[in-house]
Amino acid sequence: MYYAELVSFFAGSLKSRDAAQDVVQEAYARVLALQQDGTAVRNLRAMLYRVGKNVVVDDLRRRGTEARMLESLAIVQPSQAPTTEQQVQARQEIASFVARLEAMPRKRREAFILVRIHGCTYAEAAECMGISRDAVDQHLVRAVMDLAHFREEEA
Repeated sequence: MYYAELVSFFAGSLKSRDAAQDVVQEAYARVLALQQDGTAVRNLRAMLYRVGKNVVVDDLRRRGTEARMLESLAIVQPSQAPTTEQQVQARQEIASFVARLEAMPRKRREAFILVRIHGCTYAEAAECMGISRDAVDQHLVRAVMDLAHFREEEA
């Protein structure tokens, strides 16, 4: 019903008609799922725009998180930092990377995730964790060493 209008709107901001079509399709799917779950949608057009914007924001966040994780992988193995061609393979390594993180002590893992994945500063991580900036630094050094050591064991 509003498909062409929505595609035109999102194509303007995304600079890609194909990406806009994907966003609109996902927006329709999410709104349909809401309706099937019993949510009343009074203004379908407005809901589709709002959900479409949420889809775009979710995708940007996912890409940012993925980029930070790929950077973290590059720190762990700097001589093999993923190139554009290697990114597909690096994505497959993320599952292994997460398993290595889960094997770390809680505070070490939390500091690493806050700084390296979520992009917090040492001060923000320290405040969130209730520890000093120096303690955050020590946890990060140990986390990187753990990850590098684990990488050596895999090789």
